[in-house]
Amino acid sequence: MAYIALSIKNVRIAADKGSRVVEIAAIEMRDGAPTGEKFHRYINPDIEVEESALQELGLSSKKLADKPVFSEIAPYLIDFIRGRAVIAYKLDQVAVLEREFVHLIGRLLPPWKARGWDLDEQCSLQSLAMLARVVEVPGDELEAICSHYDVEPPQSLGAEDEAKCVGAVYAAMEPDLITWEREHGELLVSDPDN
Repeated sequence: MAYIALSIKNVRIAADKGSRVVEIAAIEMRDGAPTGEKFHRYINPDIEVEESALQELGLSSKKLADKPVFSEIAPYLIDFIRGRAVIAYKLDQVAVLEREFVHLIGRLLPPWKARGWDLDEQCSLQSLAMLARVVEVPGDELEAICSHYDVEPPQSLGAEDEAKCVGAVYAAMEPDLITWEREHGELLVSDPDN
């Protein structure tokens, strides 16, 4: 089965302004390996960001200055994930992405509002961290989940490496998920903490 592994890197702006997405990687995976189909973009946050916050992600204002703003890449991201199973590391990453869409919708003209920008309407989202809790993996940090499934953790801070890792871990976890569903029924995951 093919699925999309998603990673989102964001920077906190201020307590009253939340976070802004600065990098998105969505990689199509099959059996734990990338198929070659991917969506990867750096995004200009379109607001002043502390350089130290960007450096933590291996980025800089200079690197993001000529990148598109979120509104320019949003339709292409939605087209890439529409109708697909999407696995993100934690749902808090997805929440940041959803806030970007809410901000975008507020700026669009009313005819565009019916276009269906709600991520839950566009794809089937799952959280790797929550799935790990369900199958009782000790710890929900990505490194701990990787260690449990003997998958190499991301080698860089970038979203693309993290997405590939998430996809590989999900493939390794899939037999445990199937076993759990055989014993307990269909797996429905919600993430109240993230």
